[in-house]
Amino acid sequence: MRAIEQHPRRWGIGIGIGIGIGIGIAIAALAGPAAAQGVVIQADGTVNLGYTQTTRSTVALDPTADAADVPDNSISNFFTEVRPGISFQTASPRLSWRAAYLFSGAFSLVGGQGLAYSNQANLALAAQLTQATLLNANASVAQGGTTFLQSQQPAEMVQPEIRAPGNPGVLTATLGESLAWQLGRQFSLQHSLSGSVSAQQDDLSKRNSTVSGTLGLERLFARDVFGLEVRVNVSRLSPLQTDQSPYTSLTNAVLGRWNHDFTWEWNARVTAGVEQVFTDTGSKPLALLPTGSVTVLYTIGNVVGGLDFSHSTTTNLQVGTVSLADRATAHAGITLNVEKARTLGVSAGFLHNQPLGEASALVAAGTGNAVQADAGFSTALNQKKTLLANVRYSLAYQYGQDNGLAPSLAHILSIGITGSYTNTSKVVRPVPTRGQRVDGSDAKGFSTEPATQDVTDPSAPTP
Repeated sequence: MRAIEQHPRRWGIGIGIGIGIGIGIAIAALAGPAAAQGVVIQADGTVNLGYTQTTRSTVALDPTADAADVPDNSISNFFTEVRPGISFQTASPRLSWRAAYLFSGAFSLVGGQGLAYSNQANLALAAQLTQATLLNANASVAQGGTTFLQSQQPAEMVQPEIRAPGNPGVLTATLGESLAWQLGRQFSLQHSLSGSVSAQQDDLSKRNSTVSGTLGLERLFARDVFGLEVRVNVSRLSPLQTDQSPYTSLTNAVLGRWNHDFTWEWNARVTAGVEQVFTDTGSKPLALLPTGSVTVLYTIGNVVGGLDFSHSTTTNLQVGTVSLADRATAHAGITLNVEKARTLGVSAGFLHNQPLGEASALVAAGTGNAVQADAGFSTALNQKKTLLANVRYSLAYQYGQDNGLAPSLAHILSIGITGSYTNTSKVVRPVPTRGQRVDGSDAKGFSTEPATQDVTDPSAPTP
């Protein structure tokens, strides 16, 4: 993993130490009465040995250079990494929440540039406001290289994206909420609001932000749901690698939705509509653009996965651009052996970004193509499943960017061991969600009883 930064920031390490002290105090306060209060505390520690290789061609940086005369630059790095994490989770008949924190410290053994560190904190909450109303809220704060942010996702959930070159250190924050209201037996109303901010770790004045809102109305049938959705997005962006002043982008969209359960194993969702994008950089409003997506979900035996395709405008906070994106991904989570907690997660995807009309001069760093592939395997090393062995491989390649930006290819391989401790043999059920199937069979409901799975079950939430 190329999360190795050239100069570690003392304040970043201080964040980790400060949060760690706070968590220690919380553990001391909660450890005794935790079981009686229904609060589950889980601590995890991971030690990894890894290898990364990043290749970045210099040909594109010099349009006059001959490809035969300019070899690729390849940077290799062997590293060791320690990732302690802790989470708190509880549930009641109408309220469930989960808080988690993770610190990562990585040190180059051969070929790197010293110490790197990252911090991440997450909070998820669900509340049953009435019998017909469900509220979900989430918040997160993360500091560190962009590679760290990607590696925290399970291998089966990684998406291809255009990333800022050089794995820069960033500080990101997100906040979101969604509300689902059942209007009788046949209609449902949904609303969501979210905001995100991303800034360079060493210069918080260089930041990008976005706020999005949606409102949707659905008509429910036995195996189908038809709906109409309105989306609004406002972003304040500073394009990467340009002298352009920050600008504001506004996107409006109207879409139709169809959700259908084919069988107990197969489900599909389709959206289609139009959207319009406006920027305050002197360009006129862009013409109406088609937008849509297709998602197929499947559950076959011990395999849970999906296929996704989308065509829409996208806001990239890493590089400060708005562009037209086509994205296709495939992902699957496979349980090979339940008793031994042996699982395999895989994903692969392709992304093509292109400029938006008159705004093309702003999006050089956000255009081009990205290819992603991830695979992760884990298995229990003891009978209680509190010790797991993990292997993870990631590939990320981006090319075809404008303004002479060079293509880059990164291979990441890590092998590690994760140990966990919990104050109970059971865990609280996952934070409730509505699910994506029409019949709601994949929804997570409220319960005051502990879940039946062991704490190391792959379906249980982890920090």
